[in-house]
Amino acid sequence: MIPLRSAVDISTGELIDRDMRRARLLAARRKPIGSIPRRGILSGHWDGGNVVGAFRGGRGSFIAG
Repeated sequence: MIPLRSAVDISTGELIDRDMRRARLLAARRKPIGSIPRRGILSGHWDGGNVVGAFRGGRGSFIAG
């Protein structure tokens, strides 16, 4: 698996920013949501949705809702 420091965005091919790396890590630390695997979250396949987006800008929570 590629370290997140050198990970690239799957849609643009550019390095991901610090906030997106943090959001991915926080989203992957939660219990899996439905059938979304942690590997999919860390690889960037859920960046556009609410799984990772919930942790951008301080909107995320570790409380299952």
